[in-house]
Amino acid sequence: MKERMNVTLSTNEALILQQISETGEEDVMSLSSMLGLRRQQVMRTLERLRRKGLISIQRTASDWWVHVSSKGKEFSQYVWPETLVVYGV
Repeated sequence: MKERMNVTLSTNEALILQQISETGEEDVMSLSSMLGLRRQQVMRTLERLRRKGLISIQRTASDWWVHVSSKGKEFSQYVWPETLVVYGV
C-alpha cells in the first residue's frame, strides 16, 4: 500500500502541477496563456512548487522552463492516478 503523501496545494499550484505533469515541461508564457493567469502569478506559484520540491526551474534569458521533479511525478501519480500510463499486455 502506498504511503500517504503529505503535501498541500493551492488551486493554482494543483492546476499548474497537473499541466506540467501531463506535458513533461512547460514555459511560463505558455502556462500563463493556457491557464488564463498573469505571468507574475504563475511565477510566484512556480516558486512555491519549487520550494515544495515538486518541480525544477531552468531560467533562460527570455523565460523560465519548468520540469516536474521525481517527487512531483510521484505526487502527481498519487493524486491523479489516471495520468499514469500503463503499458501492458
